[in-house]
Amino acid sequence: MANVDNARGFKVLRGSNGGEPRMRRYKANVTTDVFQGDVVQMLAAGTVKSITTTTGAATVIGVAANRVDASVQATSQDLWVYDDPDQEFEVQDDGEAATPSQASVGATFALILGTGNTTTGLSRQEIDASAAGVSATDAVLVQGFKTGPTYEIGKYASHIVRLNQHLWKTGSAGI
Repeated sequence: MANVDNARGFKVLRGSNGGEPRMRRYKANVTTDVFQGDVVQMLAAGTVKSITTTTGAATVIGVAANRVDASVQATSQDLWVYDDPDQEFEVQDDGEAATPSQASVGATFALILGTGNTTTGLSRQEIDASAAGVSATDAVLVQGFKTGPTYEIGKYASHIVRLNQHLWKTGSAGI
């Protein structure tokens, strides 16, 4: 059965060592929307916003657990973030130029960014299937694939990943 093209950002699967996912409250940057499932980064002011580069950033702190609409109020709103650097997430690939295979496990990938869905509040971030690599500066590291009767390894596959760059990892330079 072919996978369905349904970009929905990152969905938390499990926390470190298979435990419960860790989620913390941060303050969102007041100038940009954040969508549930967006990879987010810490700014120097201590606020959080969606990443703006496809490879992520050293200041990535996790994945947004809720949506923040910047047009609703001019003050920082609460943004809950899955921020454990070892959490696993599920995210779809874009299904375009390349077809993921079992060889994608262990590879790193950049992301495709875009505006989230304002109706559902969900992110539209996804893996750039044509950008497989082995770079410590890529956004995600693929650990496997979601499998089952409605999933297969191939175009629009659901990848199991962890964030490859993270502010809370050992050796972080800080912001």
